[in-house]
Amino acid sequence: MTNCLIRIGVVKEIDYEKAKVRVKVGEFLTNWLPWITYRAGEDKSWSPPNIDEQVIILSPCGELSLGVVLPAIYQEKYPPPENKKEINSIKFQDGTKLSYDSGKNHLEIDVVDKITLRVGESSVEMTKKGIKLKAKRIDLN
Repeated sequence: MTNCLIRIGVVKEIDYEKAKVRVKVGEFLTNWLPWITYRAGEDKSWSPPNIDEQVIILSPCGELSLGVVLPAIYQEKYPPPENKKEINSIKFQDGTKLSYDSGKNHLEIDVVDKITLRVGESSVEMTKKGIKLKAKRIDLN
């Protein structure tokens, strides 16, 4: 069973409500397995894998049915969004991109359609057509 401790496969099915996936390893399709996330305590993160995304299954006992899925491995179909050491970025399917350049201390958010910032009842909404400000008081200096 030690040959099943670590396996590489491709996500074929996703259950978003249970945060589980089925992974194809060769010709074998696993049972539903949980995927590892960045945070899952009082602070939580959510970034589900995609169909056909290459992942690693970690099975501490060598039994695939008891494994957990570690996303993700860059591949030809899903290459990295950047290739520079000083850039950290997230690129979404629609082209929206958040990137931070630590060399220039610069955060850039490039949104395809709309961005909304909210604090309590105040908000700022930016679209291609303009900016909407909503607040009890707005100071322009």
